[in-house]
Amino acid sequence: MTLLHRRDFIKGCCVAAVAGGIGSRAQAYFAPPPIIPTTATDDTLVVVFLRGAMDGLSLLPPGAASPYRGDYESNRSNTRVPTSGTGAALALANTTWALHPRASALQSLYNANHLALVVAAGQLQPNPVVRSHFEAQSNLEFGFGGGAGSGQGWLTRHLLSGGLPATVPLPATSMGSITASSLLGSTDAITMASGSDFRLDTFHWSWQDDDPTHGIVGAVSRMNDLWTGSTMMELAGADTLGSLALLRPIDFNPYDANNHPNGYQPSGGANYALNYNGGFGSQLRNIAQLIKLNVGLRAVTIDLGNWDTHNGQGNPTQSYDWFGNQVESLSQGLAAFYTDLSSDAAGNYMQHVNVLVVSEFGRRVLENADSGTDHGYGNVMLALGASVNGGTVYGNFPGLDNQSLYQGTDVDVTTDYRQVISEALIRRMANPNIYYVFQNYSGYTPLGIFQGTDIPPSNFDEIFAGGFE
Repeated sequence: MTLLHRRDFIKGCCVAAVAGGIGSRAQAYFAPPPIIPTTATDDTLVVVFLRGAMDGLSLLPPGAASPYRGDYESNRSNTRVPTSGTGAALALANTTWALHPRASALQSLYNANHLALVVAAGQLQPNPVVRSHFEAQSNLEFGFGGGAGSGQGWLTRHLLSGGLPATVPLPATSMGSITASSLLGSTDAITMASGSDFRLDTFHWSWQDDDPTHGIVGAVSRMNDLWTGSTMMELAGADTLGSLALLRPIDFNPYDANNHPNGYQPSGGANYALNYNGGFGSQLRNIAQLIKLNVGLRAVTIDLGNWDTHNGQGNPTQSYDWFGNQVESLSQGLAAFYTDLSSDAAGNYMQHVNVLVVSEFGRRVLENADSGTDHGYGNVMLALGASVNGGTVYGNFPGLDNQSLYQGTDVDVTTDYRQVISEALIRRMANPNIYYVFQNYSGYTPLGIFQGTDIPPSNFDEIFAGGFE
């Protein structure tokens, strides 16, 4: 397997130069896992990354009856989510926690037992010296839980070790302008900001024109007559043609030039329109469309950014509530995604779609002087799906008093984020090689978030007996 990806061939103008500069030892930082499972499921894992460090104490604040409410209120006034009156938090059954008032769609999913939340989750080893976005995101996506990483993401190692059938046409996609680090090193993944990336027309070339004198596809196809199929460039070209052939006929735009329904229409009245942040809603719609087309998606990454609320974070009692805008975009987007996939005429796709929502770290308990919150540590994770044991808040919350806070300032981490992901990989994807996916992780114990069979993790010592490549 090489480092020359489909996206590099499609979008790069200097393919030959790129190919010439790439070595042949690109696939693995790790030795291959000893046992590739033959019972892999066809479930899809969708990872939503809230980049910028989402404030978990505002998304999931302590409720009125919570033993942590007093400490929460003593640390926050300008960013506080109240429990009564204007902007009151939304109570959750079976817990003393509550949701931000603009997360009503998430509350509905929770009440329907499709949404679970995990408190005090994160990386057990905090960032060295400072709480750096770059370091924390990198460490999380490479799967080391803190400390040094490698050039290969944890989702890539899952795809390599999870028993992916060779016949799957589109195993993974990273929604965005750049590839998520969790999928770095994978030649199974394509990167696209939207589905229309594969239908672009430029001034001189047409992506879709099969005429070898006018279209890129036609020109590349004509080159195929001269290829032997043995070089990196030729193999990448063949993959490129396969991706284009698969995606070009798909109409990802739901409306025509006159804003009339034209292409893909979501099921169940799902509305992806609400969007305060980039293309989050439209990207979720593209993912749902690809899942329904049965192209074989096993792993998807998607970002929702701008959670770095150092100032002007707002609160639900104010007319301008920046954090609330973010929460509503997340809440409505995930609800539309769930509705779309769960109410299709072909069946409930959400039975085999598992959504995990993560952020690189939380925010400090004490708000700052600029009506915002600074970089913290422990945070909240979300799990969404028809095969999720929802309606429950999981995890052991350490408390908000000074003695319980990490370094006296932050929510501590009591649940390793890899424990949550590993449960999804084992119970939903049937991949036992979680100690290959997460090298410095051991002692897996399921929290009970996901439905499915607990298969024993592959032996740690066997996996690393061969060392690293």
